[in-house]
Amino acid sequence: MDFRRSHGRQWRNGAIAHGMSLSEWTTSEWSHWPRHQRGHFFNSLYGARIVPLLVTEGQVWNAAPMSQILHVGADPARVGILLRPETSGHQTRKNLAQKPWASLHAMPADHVDQVHQASAAYDEDTSELDRLGWAYEGWPGWPVAYLPEAGWSLALEVHEIHELSNGTALYVFDIHAVRAVHDPLPSGHWVDSASLLHSIGLDQYGQAHILGGPRPYAKP
Repeated sequence: MDFRRSHGRQWRNGAIAHGMSLSEWTTSEWSHWPRHQRGHFFNSLYGARIVPLLVTEGQVWNAAPMSQILHVGADPARVGILLRPETSGHQTRKNLAQKPWASLHAMPADHVDQVHQASAAYDEDTSELDRLGWAYEGWPGWPVAYLPEAGWSLALEVHEIHELSNGTALYVFDIHAVRAVHDPLPSGHWVDSASLLHSIGLDQYGQAHILGGPRPYAKP
């Protein structure tokens, strides 16, 4: 079937129209791939995303890198984080069930090896902060940890939880406080976040590159 003709449209300047070579994959192919290959394929497909540490309190302070961050709203200020299914080596959801507070910390790019290692499945008696050498202290006014080496930090409280059919869960947090080593632009834009650590999939890292300043509001 000619997809373009079947929808009654005139397609111009597309890759196929110009004879470009394209690759295409479908469910019938990736359903046979090894689990980790499939995970890398889709997780890295969406490009670079900031990968801050989510710090929760259990028997010790637990720190886990999080790349699935969703801006939920600014009034009230809320952020969403997609959490993986709970296992014995990943205690974040268990900790939040016992104490619905956390802190989120965007780390400088030179912390890449520590942040990657923090994804390891340490037992619940091992603090990633202690094991990997991060300094931390209390955050006055909030029952969470603060990491002085972070580019920015958020004090969070669980607002709601949405369980998904694949075992993951979207946690929506109220943002109670923001700390940062740099100020935003007068407009409110955080351009310095581009220099902080980003991940591409599960095991590749980099930084973002901003293409010029903020654009004017788009209108028809």
